[in-house]
Amino acid sequence: MLKTTRLILAIPICFTLLVGWFAWSAFRAAPPLAAENLRGAGLSMAAAIEQLATADPSFRSLTRYSTPDIAYFALVDKSGTIRFHTNPGLIGRSFAGGAPPVMPTGVSEQRERLGTGEEVYLLRTPIHPDHDQLLLTLALHTYRADQVIRRARTGVSIVAALTLLLWGLTGFLFALLRRDERQRRELGRREELARLGEMSAVLAHEIRNPLAGIKGFAQLVASAERIEPARLYAEKIVSQSLRMEALVNDLLAFARDDREERQPVDLAALVNDCVDLIRSEAAPARVAVEHRRHPPLKVRVGADRLMQLLLNLMKNGVQAMPDGGVLRVDLERAEATARIRVVDSGIGIPAADLPHIFEPFWTSKAQGTGLGLALCRRVTEEHGGRLQVESAPGAGTTVTVVLPLTA
Repeated sequence: MLKTTRLILAIPICFTLLVGWFAWSAFRAAPPLAAENLRGAGLSMAAAIEQLATADPSFRSLTRYSTPDIAYFALVDKSGTIRFHTNPGLIGRSFAGGAPPVMPTGVSEQRERLGTGEEVYLLRTPIHPDHDQLLLTLALHTYRADQVIRRARTGVSIVAALTLLLWGLTGFLFALLRRDERQRRELGRREELARLGEMSAVLAHEIRNPLAGIKGFAQLVASAERIEPARLYAEKIVSQSLRMEALVNDLLAFARDDREERQPVDLAALVNDCVDLIRSEAAPARVAVEHRRHPPLKVRVGADRLMQLLLNLMKNGVQAMPDGGVLRVDLERAEATARIRVVDSGIGIPAADLPHIFEPFWTSKAQGTGLGLALCRRVTEEHGGRLQVESAPGAGTTVTVVLPLTA
């Protein structure tokens, strides 16, 4: 959930930064670009007007010079008389109240608002037609150049709208994910409660039977008049107590969070020790244990936890052969892993039961908590390995533990 949330937030953040930078750069570059376009157009037109004035001192050719960008232009001599104007009615009049114009040394440019309310770009520059000096005043419409600025502003508005839309969708998606996460947590809580109820039922059943036996035998001990029957009843009490202790130990082992420090261990020696321990339990059950010792194999594990796993698997194999049989324990190296196989010649597991054998509290035995194989799989996964079971009714069972070797 955390990774998904970060990814969902990273996409709009990156999009906002990238597109925002692009739109802001374009917006800041628009006014200088518009001014540069106006200046370039004005200088080009001024050069064209100067050429026409030089070629035709009567300025008649200037009456035919017109472009959509020109608002007006005028030529004023040193005395302040308008020698040419795009408005013929102004030709011959005095410029600016009759005051001689101030000839700029270069190009003068500014924006000015006309009496009509329109803002124009005003360019003033001296020209020299036919060895004369005149002041060219050129006024250009700015709407085409300012279109760059308008487009930049429109682009910023569109980017802002798209960014808001993206963040809105992100918020909506985030809300959906939060709702889905809450539903998953609620479902998990209900499943946990259901499992807790199932576990409580199993515990109540498993503990009630030994308690009833302990209570009954204790009553018999209390009423026994001879020592021999009392001793027999006491042994029964001890047996039922051990059964309850095993149940509690299985529950604690299954629920325990493994924090045991992992150390390099010789897996071959650990398997040998487990085989030696299981022989004493296998002999009374007429089960022969076959094992060929293997050269050292180093694995990084919690030794006690792994020994519990192996003993559980071997005890399951012995219990699966009520009429005796052979229990074979193999150890081999396969590339970067060690494989432990516990093979029995017992009754096997029905195909319908195989999908359930790793479920906690599921068991096909008359007595048992169903925690054995679930605990074995948990221990294997804690050590970065995997547990595999192959079985068929009447053909025995093969359990394979795969563990990574140390470097």
